[in-house]
Amino acid sequence: MNIGGPNETAATTLFAIVFLICLIKAYRHIRRKEVARHREWMIRAFGVGLGVATTRPIVGVFFAFRKLTPHEFFGIAFWLGFTITFLAAEAWIDYTRQRVGSQESMLDRSVVA
Repeated sequence: MNIGGPNETAATTLFAIVFLICLIKAYRHIRRKEVARHREWMIRAFGVGLGVATTRPIVGVFFAFRKLTPHEFFGIAFWLGFTITFLAAEAWIDYTRQRVGSQESMLDRSVVA
């Protein structure tokens, strides 16, 4: 068993499955030449992958404050690390999707005028 116990295992398993789903969907979209959708799914996969690196500083913060034992906080750190980066990826997708849509509508208006 790992340091964080079942909590860490659950986070790792869930986000491993999400990572694979993101990669599979990205692959399917690029095979269909749907580049915009491929980009979105690759950003999601990147966000999940980045969660592994984000977990490390969170563990460091927990170690610094020593309110919990490693067995108690490793699972929490994994959930936080994966969730923060996945939500950041979703926010980036939403932000850039809105910008692309507004640029296209501006082009449409200039063509009409």
